[in-house]
Amino acid sequence: MNDPLSIKSLPWLFKIIAAVVGAIFALTLSGDIDTEGRIKITIGVIMKFTFSVAISLYGGSAFIEYYDWQVYSHMTQGFVMLIFAIFGMLLIGIWYQAIQLLRGKTIGELIFEIRSAFKAMFK
Repeated sequence: MNDPLSIKSLPWLFKIIAAVVGAIFALTLSGDIDTEGRIKITIGVIMKFTFSVAISLYGGSAFIEYYDWQVYSHMTQGFVMLIFAIFGMLLIGIWYQAIQLLRGKTIGELIFEIRSAFKAMFK
């Protein structure tokens, strides 16, 4: 009954897996996973990953509760959390790019950075 890996925790496992996969996609979009598929583990990357998972779990749960989607399957709820992980980090990436523009980076450099991130994702 007090088993930490009981069947009752299985729905959360689906949601956590979706949050982690979404965080990996978000790291690819942010350029932290390079064109060869390699990642350099730094404090910044760990923070981005943690924020992405947190946005996914908390934002996705709030969205599901607000729109009363608890009646849908756990896989559907996991998909909502995946979307929150990706687009939550996308918003953080947009804010990052805006700050880089304010610091003097050219639009061409930003476009090259975004293009290389997409190449890494679909390689």
